Amino acid sequence: MATPREIFDKDNSGYLSVQNDFEIKNGAGITASVTVRVSLDINAGVRYVSIYIDDCPLAVSAIAHYIRNPNDALRVAEGIEIITGFHGTSEKIPSSTMKFSGRMFAYTAARLSQGEKDEVEKLATQNGILLVIRDGHYIAQRILMQSPLAFISHDSRDKEKFVRELASTLQKMLCTVWYDEFSLIPGASLRESIETGLKKCKKCVLILSPNFIGNGGWTKAEFDSIFTREILEKKNVVIPIWHGVTKEEVYEYCPRLLDRVALQSEIGVEEVARKLVVAINYEG
Repeated sequence: MATPREIFDKDNSGYLSVQNDFEIKNGAGITASVTVRVSLDINAGVRYVSIYIDDCPLAVSAIAHYIRNPNDALRVAEGIEIITGFHGTSEKIPSSTMKFSGRMFAYTAARLSQGEKDEVEKLATQNGILLVIRDGHYIAQRILMQSPLAFISHDSRDKEKFVRELASTLQKMLCTVWYDEFSLIPGASLRESIETGLKKCKKCVLILSPNFIGNGGWTKAEFDSIFTREILEKKNVVIPIWHGVTKEEVYEYCPRLLDRVALQSEIGVEEVARKLVVAINYEG
């Protein structure tokens, strides 16, 4: 699960940027850590500002400070010249030619009241700043949307012809899934990552194929873990998809699976995904 700081770090990471960390203090001696980032949109020829403030009483005053004094933020990139251009050509785009767009993103783990938001938004309008507030309420929703709803258990040999497209289609339908190509982080423990996905996801989608049934390694271990979870939680977790298998093959693998209503991959990825979204969100 992402933290508020990780969301800040990830957002707009595709742009060239310069950032620095500061510590601010008010008259009462309360301190807060602030990160200021200046990002460069090369194609648009502009720069914009993002700030991150910890969950603290100074969040609103820190945002207000940079609204009144945007140059304090832009100074982070002062004296740093970045020249971009396609290698082997004469193209050169210097960062010094990029003007401040007026856009400022304010991130904070603090949950601002509507009154506090109105206050800083009014101040931003008065100072010509195009402010976007991403506070604790916004971040909580982002984290909720990023939490996988379903774990896709499959044999890697079925990726190309079915599984990868299914996972991508579900993501586009705003149904976040745990799928190895999306969810595994280089260097992380494979076993721990998979076990976390199996435990935390609402449902587990089994892509039952001849490859899956014949795999005695990871897929068998995942399958055993899924059914152990069903026994512990005393509820149906598995949503099976039959991908080129017969009743006899499924029965030989696990007789219990014949009692589950299954989706057939032959109806097409879009239709399978649509029906999966309904099944994953079903609370019965």
